[in-house]
Amino acid sequence: MSFRLPRGMRDLEPHDVDSAERVRSIFLEVCCLFDFKPMEPSTLELLSTLEAKSGSSIREEIYHFKDKSGREVGLRFDLTVGLARYVCSRRDLPSPVKLAAYSGNWRYDEPQYGRYRWFYQWDIEILGPKGLDADAEIIEFTSILFHRLGLQNVSIEIGDRRLADEFIRHNLKIENDDTAMLLLRAMDKLTEKPTGDILKEYSVHGIDEEILSRLIEFGKIRGELGSTSISSELEGLVSSHFVGKMADALKARSVPNVLLNMGIVRGLDYYGGFVFEVLDGQNRDIGALAGGGRYDNLTAAFGRPELGATGAAGGVERTLLALSKYGIVNSETCENLTFVAYTGENMVHFASGIASDLRRNNIPAEMDILRRPLRRQMEYAASKSVGIVLIVAPREYSEGKIVIRNMANGEEKKVAIVELVDILKSAR
Repeated sequence: MSFRLPRGMRDLEPHDVDSAERVRSIFLEVCCLFDFKPMEPSTLELLSTLEAKSGSSIREEIYHFKDKSGREVGLRFDLTVGLARYVCSRRDLPSPVKLAAYSGNWRYDEPQYGRYRWFYQWDIEILGPKGLDADAEIIEFTSILFHRLGLQNVSIEIGDRRLADEFIRHNLKIENDDTAMLLLRAMDKLTEKPTGDILKEYSVHGIDEEILSRLIEFGKIRGELGSTSISSELEGLVSSHFVGKMADALKARSVPNVLLNMGIVRGLDYYGGFVFEVLDGQNRDIGALAGGGRYDNLTAAFGRPELGATGAAGGVERTLLALSKYGIVNSETCENLTFVAYTGENMVHFASGIASDLRRNNIPAEMDILRRPLRRQMEYAASKSVGIVLIVAPREYSEGKIVIRNMANGEEKKVAIVELVDILKSAR
C-alpha cells in the first residue's frame, strides 16, 4: 500500500510554516494600520453559495461533494465569497465593513510552479461604499504590505472591466453576454499565452479573427497610470475618466509603481470595475503575487445590491517564492533561543527546571531530551545556530551558579542562577 499525498497537496514543513507565519505577522500589522478586522469565514460552504456568481462551471475547479444529509457542499476556493456572504447576511453592520482573513483554500486546478491545490491566502475586503476611495485604499494597503515584506520591485498593474466591456460592446459591436464574457476571458490570458495561441483557442468558439485581433491590441495598452499617451489611446471610451480619477487618488496616497494594463481583467466573473494584479518586476515568471478589484456583482447576487464591494487577496506560496529569490527567508530557529545543556544524567532534572523557569519568563529555551553526552548536546546546539548555551554541572550548581557559553566566540563565564533571567533579558 502506498501512503502518498493526493496530487497537488503537500505537507508544510517547519521552515514553510515559519516563513508563512512571518507573512501573516506582517499582514496583521498592516491590517492594524488600516483598521481591518481579522475574521475566519467558514471552510465549508453550500455549493449554491460558491456558484452564486461563477455558475455551475465552478464545480470543475473546486472540491465539492454531498454531506451525510445529502446537501451539496464545497470547500472554499477563496476567502472573498465567505466574507461577502457573511456581510450580506448581517444588515446590522455599519458601513464601511473592513474585514481581513489569512487562511487556507482549496482548488482543483492543475498544479504548477508556485501553485498547489491546497494553498494559503491573505485577504482584505471593504464592503459598503461604491466609491473610488475604497478601491484606492485596497491598492494602498497592498502596496504597503509588499514593501514591508521586503519586495521593493513590485508593480501594481491596473485594468478596468468597465473599459474592457465598453470596448467589446461598443467598438467591437458584441451584444451577446456570453460572447462578451468569452472575450474578457481571452483578454485575461494575454499575460500568460502568446497571441497566436489565444487566436487559435477562441476561434473555435466562432469568434471572428479580426475581432480577436482588435481585442488583443486593446489588451496590449500599457503605460504609466494617468499619462497623456495612455489617455489618448483610450480616447472615445466614456469609462476612461475613471482611470484619471484613480491616478489622482493613488498619487495623493503616494502609492509607487502603478501602471495601467488593459490586459488585466481577472478571470472571476464577479468583478465589475477596477481590477489589479501585483507582479515582481524581476521574477514575472512566478505570476501574480496578489490581485483584486471591485465586485459589486457578488453582493448583488447575495441579495444586497446596495452594498459595494472591493478587495484583494495574495498567494502566500508565490510571495514566499519571490522572497526566496531575494534571499529573504526565515530561519527555523526561534529568535534568541537559549540551549540548556547538562553534564551527566544526575543533572537532567536541574537543567529541565532551569529551562522551564526561562520559558515562564518568556525566554525561548530548549534542552536535550535524549540524555546524550555533553559533547553531542553542544554539537546539536551548534547545528541550530544557538547563540547562548547554559551548562549545568555538579560543582557550579552546588554553588548556586551556572556556566554561560557564548557560541560565537567560545567565551564562558559563571553567573548566579538567581540572576540568570535578568542577565538573559538584558542581553536580548
